[in-house]
Amino acid sequence: MAGTLYNIFHPEIFQGNLKKQKYFEGWYYKLVSAEQERAIVVIPGISIFDQKDKHAFIQTFNGKDNTSNYHRFPLDEFKADKKNLDVSIGKNRFTDNLIQLDLPEINGEITFSNLIRPSSTLFTPGIMGWYSFVPGMQCYHGIVSLHHDLSGFTSGDFGSINWNQGSGYIEKDWGSSFPSCWIWIHCNHFKEAHPVSLMASVAHIPWMGKYFPGFITVFWLEGTEYRFASYNRSLMKCQVSKDIVHLDFKRNDIEFSITAHRTETAALHTPQQGQMIGKLNESLSSHIEVNLSKAGKMIWSSEGSTAGLDVSGDISILETTTWRK
Repeated sequence: MAGTLYNIFHPEIFQGNLKKQKYFEGWYYKLVSAEQERAIVVIPGISIFDQKDKHAFIQTFNGKDNTSNYHRFPLDEFKADKKNLDVSIGKNRFTDNLIQLDLPEINGEITFSNLIRPSSTLFTPGIMGWYSFVPGMQCYHGIVSLHHDLSGFTSGDFGSINWNQGSGYIEKDWGSSFPSCWIWIHCNHFKEAHPVSLMASVAHIPWMGKYFPGFITVFWLEGTEYRFASYNRSLMKCQVSKDIVHLDFKRNDIEFSITAHRTETAALHTPQQGQMIGKLNESLSSHIEVNLSKAGKMIWSSEGSTAGLDVSGDISILETTTWRK
């Protein structure tokens, strides 16, 4: 199995161990203030290539001015609870109900409430579905919270920020490397309703000596979760241009489309065989349009802002995919 049953059904907790080689694990905390005036990402994690090349890290990304920082810590400053999401790196702490930060650019405590979790069943224990049980995958993915409310204050080089009535999102990845190419979109801010949450990920996935266009899209609207994924007989197609990313998903008679507008980005570190030596360019200022229809009839349409968007690698590999059957 990919891990113990407890770990599989609790992807939010630390999945690895500090003796592994060519291994990474990281949590992605997205923080958006009320009125969307500030958007910041904080990514704690570990990077282990071998027992000589290893460290813990915290990345930060300021979506307002597209600047990023990478802080290295000795691996022995990384601590993780075995049963809950509770990770400490130096004087910084990360859980599913708060983060405490002690960094030059951001310092203070932000608490979370009213978390919306993705659905989980016996055969789909996380958003990876039955792939959660498959050992040896290059990268595993999990969502901790689709949407939650923020409160608290921080100071530092990013400025003094009031997080009260803001919105947050938490996801994570672990394994050896990110895929060779991928598209990732996240948005919690839509005009027509609140709270609403969208996460879409399409990637070129290596598996059993071959590759396939894997995808997971989770759209949470008014208490209903719509999920389109490789493992639940959904279909997908995508088109990417210099300015636009367009994704279409279909499952039975439900269709969902996303159009994301590409904007300025910042560079973040990504894992390659456990080493954080890769790069991705991410935006936190994308504007998106979404349409949800059933049996050909539109049931919800809206525009979103302060959306996260990654477009990495040779996306033409994914664009050749038409409706996948």
